[in-house]
Formats: sequence, C-alpha cells, structure tokens
Amino acid sequence: MPIVRASSKYQIAIPKAIRNKLRIKPGQKLAVSESDGLIVLAPIPPDPVEFLCGILKDEPSMTEELIKDRKRDLEHE
Repeated sequence: MPIVRASSKYQIAIPKAIRNKLRIKPGQKLAVSESDGLIVLAPIPPDPVEFLCGILKDEPSMTEELIKDRKRDLEHE
C-alpha cells in the first residue's frame, strides 16, 4: 500500500499506479467524503451523463413495463 504525506497546505499526491488504474487526468475533479474514519476520493467523470448512459441496460425497461400495464388496464375497461 503506497503511503503519501500531507504538505503544509494539506495537499497530497495520488500515486501514479492508482492514477493510471483509475484514469485520473490533471485537472479532473474528485469527490471527497469520509467513511468510518477513512478519507474516500472518487473520480468524477468529465461528462457524468455520458458516463451513466447505458448503466441500466441489463435491467428491465420501466417503459416496457408501463406499456404492458396500460394495455392490461385497457383490456379490463
């Protein structure tokens, strides 16, 4: 596990192996949070919308379910 040191301005450098693995680029934003006494850094993608596109592609389509429900409702009217 790499160890880093906080500078006098509380800055740290993310080790190269981790930057490469997570594809962190200079100037990229990172979300900072705390969890059970640990500091958590999470890279924010340059385009979060594009990043999330297709994330639910393997999940059932809510649109299709709503259309099926509507057809069933119409059949019972």
